Amino acid sequence: MNFLSMDYFLMLAKERNFTRAAEKLHVTQQTLSAHIAALEKETGSPLFVRHVPLELTYAGTIFLRYAEGFQQNMRSLKNELNDAACNKAGELRIGTAPARERILLPDLITSFQKEHPRVRFQLTEASNQVLQEKLLNGEIDLAIANFPKSLPGIERIPFYEEELILLAAARLLERAAIPATLRNKDALTYKELRTIIGAVPLLTNSKDTIVGSIIWRFFAENDIVPIVKAESGNMETLLRLCSLGNGILLCPEILAHNTLTEEQLTRMKQYRLPQFRFTISFGCRKEKHRWSVLNAFIQNALQEQA
Repeated sequence: MNFLSMDYFLMLAKERNFTRAAEKLHVTQQTLSAHIAALEKETGSPLFVRHVPLELTYAGTIFLRYAEGFQQNMRSLKNELNDAACNKAGELRIGTAPARERILLPDLITSFQKEHPRVRFQLTEASNQVLQEKLLNGEIDLAIANFPKSLPGIERIPFYEEELILLAAARLLERAAIPATLRNKDALTYKELRTIIGAVPLLTNSKDTIVGSIIWRFFAENDIVPIVKAESGNMETLLRLCSLGNGILLCPEILAHNTLTEEQLTRMKQYRLPQFRFTISFGCRKEKHRWSVLNAFIQNALQEQA
């Protein structure tokens, strides 16, 4: 039994299809089939039920649990050996939300690679909840997300604070007959926010995103039933809809100012909402030895943010 066969097994268990798994592994289906057959011969049990989609047998489920552990231990072993040899190389797997990835990671990676040119990056885009699951499962090394105060097995390192703002096309507020006194304000109280949300169509993030979970919890706690015009997990799409006057949008200030042009922003009203703040943190698994490259990336990012 070898680690390559385990890697092939794990990819097949994930894809549940020989064709897709072989394509992602960059091998032929015959090669993949041969490795799986060899594993089944060595374990003495079939690992998959061969129908569409493939299904793990009971033995396959047990083997999957150990194979995942072996794979994670092998990554940790390679990283620790690299550290022992002062070899700053390897693959760093980072996960974050799509818009945050576009805004944060290009500059952070460019800065980091000046001192670590031999590090390769694998980037994953996913919702906040999925990122936490991938981190716990060992599918990524680092997540940039909003974490619960306590998440067993995960260490949090605060990165920066995000604050929501309410964005609205000026003409939309006028059409909705929002009083001039309210249109001219720079920040909103809860009561004023309720007034606008009750009168103007809303563009909203999905509930499984950071922003979506915050605002939908606010709606539930305050018995607010918004007039939802569109819901999406993609904040950039919602910002574009907002700029065209389709509805109001609660959005992190950093995303709005890095996505919309100056011309678009001048045609929009921006209300500060200091009551809606949350921390974006680095999250990594608690381990006896943390890879030096992972530590270096976090420290470099914190220095860039300072």
